[in-house]
Amino acid sequence: MSKIIPFVTVKGALQALEFYKEIFHVKQVGDITMLSNIDGFEDHKFEGKVGHMTVELGESTFFMNDFLYEYPVDEGTNIQFVVDLESEENLRKAFISLSEDGEIIEELHEVFWGALFGTVKDKFGVTWQIYYGHK
Repeated sequence: MSKIIPFVTVKGALQALEFYKEIFHVKQVGDITMLSNIDGFEDHKFEGKVGHMTVELGESTFFMNDFLYEYPVDEGTNIQFVVDLESEENLRKAFISLSEDGEIIEELHEVFWGALFGTVKDKFGVTWQIYYGHK
């Protein structure tokens, strides 16, 4: 079954996590992927920066990471939707449809967590990170 997961990019993801723990009693689930542990991000400027974490608030889940100047987001666009699709066929159809009159931000490719992944801003300005096959 497909589902939407909000993806929040902030300056200071670990501090934001602690802030949301105090306010909403969220919990961080699984491992936090630090950027410095990902191939291509070994530079010291990425130390202490979160590449990905999963946060639960009650029955809801959202992803969070740190803002990077190399991959800027504007205020108001720092929340994107992640869609975990149920098949590669559905992923490819969605990617093509979303990119029509939109903008491909990241072509479909296999990513470090083993999924086929791509990012598209649709014709309405909504950014979608879509994937299939999380391993």
